[in-house]
Amino acid sequence: MENQTKLLKGELMEEKLRTYFRNNGYYVARGVKYSFESNEITDIDLFLYGRFSSLDRVRTNVDIKNKKTPKAFERILWAKGLQELLGFDNCVVATSDKKDVVRKYGIKHKTTILDGNFLQKLPEGSNERLSEEDLSQLFASIKSFKEYRNQTWNNLYESSKSRLLNELDFSGYNSTLILLNYFIGKCFDKQKKDIAIRATYVTLSHSLLILDFILKDIAFLESDKRKEALSDGFKYGNLGKDGVNRTIEMAVRIADSKISVNEIKKSLDTTEMDILKEFYSKVETTKKIFSWAKIFEQLAFSQLLKKPSELDSEIKGVLAIMLDFYKINRKEYFEI
Repeated sequence: MENQTKLLKGELMEEKLRTYFRNNGYYVARGVKYSFESNEITDIDLFLYGRFSSLDRVRTNVDIKNKKTPKAFERILWAKGLQELLGFDNCVVATSDKKDVVRKYGIKHKTTILDGNFLQKLPEGSNERLSEEDLSQLFASIKSFKEYRNQTWNNLYESSKSRLLNELDFSGYNSTLILLNYFIGKCFDKQKKDIAIRATYVTLSHSLLILDFILKDIAFLESDKRKEALSDGFKYGNLGKDGVNRTIEMAVRIADSKISVNEIKKSLDTTEMDILKEFYSKVETTKKIFSWAKIFEQLAFSQLLKKPSELDSEIKGVLAIMLDFYKINRKEYFEI
């Protein structure tokens, strides 16, 4: 990308910290909007997601204020409150304030403080990556006129990113699958191809991160039980098979429908999700999902865009599984 967006002071610090946390093994999303029932409440400067064992996932919100008057105490209260609302494990406040009392107040309220002394030592961000502003600008240049009612691709990207805050569940995953299918299809459009590939990579990274969070609770089940849990979640969302069945039975009774309960249940019990169930239930797959999520995120933000045909064989295989699920010809896709 030739014309990079000139970043403001605060944006530049967010990119520096993003690089810092990425280098420490986290998956990092920047500028994530937090909404409730379509009402935007605030945005989180950085969302950190870490996997440190088969059982442990750590989610952290980071508040960054690189100003002359950072109001550090206020930011600690804000970040801690947001952590509690979202049910996260940690919160971090990065502030240009250097006063020792701010650090002490942070310790008292279990908030990690990255003060002005720390921020001054941060190296510049990587020139090999696009900034969040660069990627958003690319996505904002294209609209979806039919499928998503004149929303820009950046709106769709922001919605997908927001799911990482409070939809790390089957419903969030299934919603992301629909968007991923849309972007993969747009890769065949010659005019939109390069941007669509980036959108595919970043949306796929979101879907993998959601799956990683889901799998922590079922990773140690027997193979058949793990497959069953994934199958139910993919088909029926958060309610699961039993929950959906109860809902159907109640709806049929209320509506006094002529269609039987069994007919409706049978129509839902398809084999379409079996490809995903078989692949993501494998032990060797569950161990790699988090690293794949980080790799696809990196591919989306890379200055030099890698085409799907240029990907490493393992990463290409992850994308190929999704093509099979969507019934898209692998050969045709990898030749775009």
